[in-house]
Amino acid sequence: MDRRAFSAALALLPLCQTGCSSARLNAQESDVLAAWMRLAAATDERLVVWWMSGARYGVVEARSTLLYGMQVGIFQRFFPQADGSWKIAMFELTYYTDLTTGELLEEWDNPYTGETNRVKHVRLGPEIRLQTRTGQYADPDNAFVQKLLQHYSATLGPMRIDGDTLSLPTSVEAVIRFPTPAVPDITLNHYTTVSGSARAALDPGTVSAPAALNFQNIIRWEPWMEMGDHRGHLMSRAQGRKLETVDEMPEDYLSLARTVHPKLIADPLQTLAKTVARIKGTET
Repeated sequence: MDRRAFSAALALLPLCQTGCSSARLNAQESDVLAAWMRLAAATDERLVVWWMSGARYGVVEARSTLLYGMQVGIFQRFFPQADGSWKIAMFELTYYTDLTTGELLEEWDNPYTGETNRVKHVRLGPEIRLQTRTGQYADPDNAFVQKLLQHYSATLGPMRIDGDTLSLPTSVEAVIRFPTPAVPDITLNHYTTVSGSARAALDPGTVSAPAALNFQNIIRWEPWMEMGDHRGHLMSRAQGRKLETVDEMPEDYLSLARTVHPKLIADPLQTLAKTVARIKGTET
């Protein structure tokens, strides 16, 4: 048994001491990407929606301050590649909210500077990503994006099984450096864990299984916060679940999206159509 297979077996030992099904006993490191696809994604081309609700904190000298809420929506479709990887057509719409009312933040009173800032919400994509056994990456065929990425690393796994719950952690750590000196670097430290039924995740017949999502990140101050040289950084945490239609999303999220990005949220499949065509090589 090689070192990697031995490590995967060790991860399963506590469960096997309390009883495991044959499917779990036979789980190997090679199952990790397949399990992630069934839990976090889907092995056909259906729409997959990640919805999460959480909060963002400021951290200065190891002391955290709750700043505002956040509602996250990530809309994705997955396409298998010849080498066993998956290309993803995706876009993200994230909104920052008032801690008391849950309503969309348009202006925010900055507790660090005493100023009132105009809030900028997040629209990312549509764009292509690549999911492999080792993690998720930016579009390898986009030379411009690849040039911006510095010190990029990603992980997937190891998977952990407790009873019939399988959990898979992922991470992305990177620096995005823009060619314009006036635009500050973006430092990313994103950590997501997807969890669901081990039986479903390890079953080759599963196309898409229900899953829970837990997210944490550490990033620099948002430019719109106008923090200047103020020491510290931001930390986020959020929880949610995988969905398959916009109609399944909570009404409070949909209200935010319809206010800020009505065209994008009206038909996510149409929003992704051009990106899907690029992946399939059918764009005109």
